[in-house]
Amino acid sequence: MSGIPCPFCQAPFAPGARRCAACGASLLVAPPSDSQVAVCAIHPEWMSFHACTRCGAFACSECLREGPRGELVCARCHERSPYSPLAWDQRAELGWAKAFWKTCVDVMLRPGATFGRMSPEGSVGSSLLFALLTALVGYFVTTLFYFAVLLAVPYENLASRGVEVPGPSFFQGVVVFAFFVWMVVMPLFSVGLTVAASALDHVVLRMAGAPSTFSATLRGHALSQGVYLMGLVPFCGMYVMPFWSAGVRVAAYQKLFRVGWGQAAFGALFVPVVTCCLGVGGYAAMMASLVKSP
Repeated sequence: MSGIPCPFCQAPFAPGARRCAACGASLLVAPPSDSQVAVCAIHPEWMSFHACTRCGAFACSECLREGPRGELVCARCHERSPYSPLAWDQRAELGWAKAFWKTCVDVMLRPGATFGRMSPEGSVGSSLLFALLTALVGYFVTTLFYFAVLLAVPYENLASRGVEVPGPSFFQGVVVFAFFVWMVVMPLFSVGLTVAASALDHVVLRMAGAPSTFSATLRGHALSQGVYLMGLVPFCGMYVMPFWSAGVRVAAYQKLFRVGWGQAAFGALFVPVVTCCLGVGGYAAMMASLVKSP
């Protein structure tokens, strides 16, 4: 929103201001007695500058507020609902598939605006359900492709390599069974990892001074996995989405908790970076010990 023009100097002023910051004139202007100028619904002695985009009531400069998407609303509407509902929170009305798809697209393409207008609080069950669905979508296509390749491997090649398999039908049955088992285990493991990572992020955010609650941290962490929709692209999607999700998580924490970008980045990236360093360091130490061993 570019602001509302001052009636005296035309410089934009912020909603809720009583005086123009540019010229210093009072924005609480009495309407001319012989005019049809709209007046404020709360303060009829003052001229209205804009109508509320939600309820249509006229509002003076003091009664105007900026909504989550930059729209102008009156103070009453802003107090009733300062946030705009997320599509995932409206899945009962929109339908699960549409709400899930729209939320993922918003998180992928408009993370700042999406997290900036939504309520930071949400139920733990709703967050975990979203994380479960993103894991299913994120890993399904690539996993299906890998197991399809296994099914396409000629049984004779396995036999020639010394792999003892009772028969081609048995081998194919094992592959199909393993696929379904993996598609159950992997999403559940991903949800458990989301809970653990959210708990660690919550501790780091609190250390950084962010006013977060665990349910809000879990909500931001789970919703940042909306980029897992990228997993529908075989191979590259599954390997790109964790890094993309980490970047989106920084925006999620910054907008949900209204903290600086440094605090948000610290809360979102500290645990992954430390984990990566420990993993690489452990692998390097193991390889070094193997090289030195006689």
